[in-house]
Amino acid sequence: MTAVTGAERLRDGSCHFQRSRLIWMIAITFGMILLGWVTLWPSTIPYSYLGIFGTFLNYLVENHHKWVCYGFWVSWLIHVVEAFYGVKLCQSKGITDPAIQFQWFIQTLLFGYASFGLLVSYKPSAKKHY
Repeated sequence: MTAVTGAERLRDGSCHFQRSRLIWMIAITFGMILLGWVTLWPSTIPYSYLGIFGTFLNYLVENHHKWVCYGFWVSWLIHVVEAFYGVKLCQSKGITDPAIQFQWFIQTLLFGYASFGLLVSYKPSAKKHY
C-alpha cells in the first residue's frame, strides 16, 4: 500500500472544499439572526429606531407572529436536513476526508443553500484508469 500525498488528495477530489461567497454568508447570517430575534425576543426589538423596517417588523410580530415562528423553525430544519444530506453528497462525489466533510456540514448548516448549491454543482474529475 502506498502513501497518498496531500497534493494527490487535492487532485483526486477527496479534499475538495469551497467557501460560500461572502455576500451570501453575510446576508444569511443577518437574516437568520433577525428572524430569530423576531421569533424569540420580539419585545426587545427597538421598532421606533428602525423606521419603516421597524414598522414592518412590528406588523409581523403583532399580526403574524405564529407564521414568523414557523418560518424560523422550518428554515433551521431545512438547514439541518441540507447539512446531513451534504455529508452524504460528499461521500457520493468522492470527498472522503472526514475533516472536509465536517467543514461542508458546518458551512451548510449555517448558510444553507449558499453552501449546498456549491456542493451540488461540484463535478469531480474523472478518475484515470491505467
